[in-house]
Amino acid sequence: MIKELNTDSIEQALLESLTEYTENRGEDIFVNGTFVFQPDFPCFQGHFPDQPILPGIIQMAAVRSLAIKALNRQLVPIATGRIKFRDFVQPKEQISINVNLKKHQMTWRAKFRIFHKNETVTTGRIDFCENTE
Repeated sequence: MIKELNTDSIEQALLESLTEYTENRGEDIFVNGTFVFQPDFPCFQGHFPDQPILPGIIQMAAVRSLAIKALNRQLVPIATGRIKFRDFVQPKEQISINVNLKKHQMTWRAKFRIFHKNETVTTGRIDFCENTE
């Protein structure tokens, strides 16, 4: 049985999967996070039963989670660009996510690279606005 997921439960599961976190602040903010997703990670349910892979939307949610942690602000994605999925992420694989955050007018631009064993898994850009609610 697949249990229902919501934004809060996904965010909590992402934080529980985060094993390392560093940031470097300058004109831009550089964030590095290392994640290990266990086989019982809720987003593997149904994606796919015989060979689970981490959904692309969850990879982007992990980028958002790191940006929220670095900026200590709630962020809402408003645009994406040049996202390329090059490989799969399977349970128990350690992935690293590098995020370069830059203030861009009234938004934050996050350019990111996700990799596993020095091989690029996903790259792209997500623009965020601050959630003022």
